[in-house]
Amino acid sequence: MKYLEWLSSKTQTKWWHDSAIPSEIDEAIQLGAMGVTTNPILTFKALEADPAYWAPELAKIPGNIVGTPRVEALLKVIALAAAGKFRAIFDETKARHGYALAQVNPSYAGNTKEMLEQGLRYASWAENIAVKVPTTKAALPVIEELAAKGIAVCTTLNFSVSQAIAASQAYERGLKRAKKNGIPLRPCFIVQQGGRLDEYLMDVIEDNGVSIEKENGLWAGNAVCRRSYRILQEQGSSALIMPAGLRGSHHLSVMAGAKMVFSLQARMQHLVNSEDLPQEEHINEEIDEKIIKDLLKVNEFERAYKIEGQRPGDFITFGVMQRTLSQFLWTGWVPLETYGTTEKSQRWF
Repeated sequence: MKYLEWLSSKTQTKWWHDSAIPSEIDEAIQLGAMGVTTNPILTFKALEADPAYWAPELAKIPGNIVGTPRVEALLKVIALAAAGKFRAIFDETKARHGYALAQVNPSYAGNTKEMLEQGLRYASWAENIAVKVPTTKAALPVIEELAAKGIAVCTTLNFSVSQAIAASQAYERGLKRAKKNGIPLRPCFIVQQGGRLDEYLMDVIEDNGVSIEKENGLWAGNAVCRRSYRILQEQGSSALIMPAGLRGSHHLSVMAGAKMVFSLQARMQHLVNSEDLPQEEHINEEIDEKIIKDLLKVNEFERAYKIEGQRPGDFITFGVMQRTLSQFLWTGWVPLETYGTTEKSQRWF
């Protein structure tokens, strides 16, 4: 039994595929993937990876539509294709899994109204579309409202314990309203991007000349993710932590057995299965206090790790949040605004 098969069939831990490329999705489903995660960058990569595959649908999009309307049209094509591949899982799991994600415009991160309106449009595309929003102060009412309307939601750009708690609380408020009104309940997945946090903190450590053990720096993302998970479990939250942006098998193996849903790229799926990791649960093991003490020398780790490390108004100011928002915007969303209107992309349709 391969590691990922063991993980999803013998433990509480499940995983989703992190790519919208159709051939990769088909392979991932065979390996046990329960859903698909995407973002603007992955949408652009899917279009570029196999232009001919998408040509018939893209040809239906008028060439004079540009900007956000064009991105939404492209996202709809990609999201519906992915959602179709996971519809059977959606039905089999009674709407707990089997979703495809559609992410709101990164430039709306501080605008509640725009995020909600766009999210509601996304949700109208298919029953198993989950709306993906950044975990900013402005997004908290969006999370609540989507949950209240019976719409699955994924909160991304989580890099701290305080963000995970705030997102969970917003979701629970929405669930309470949905229950009161007899609306079907849908899940919430709280992405914790441990790999990105590790990389960011290493930059901070180097730039500020902080003296810590190099190996300890690799525990930052896992420490934040594990603490977020335990707090949500203690609070009885229905939201599920979704570790993403893994940089090595250690980001997965140390949390094996947790009631989590991992987001795994094809590269990581192959890496994990090829390493022949011990098929053992580790979620209940403690991280060495010396490691945590060493990491707490870094102010940015304090912001990420402590329960009150950030207030909601601080979320959007976190350095790693700004870095990732910018990446989503400029290497994903913006290129999609004119995709198919240039000579290069038009040659396919």
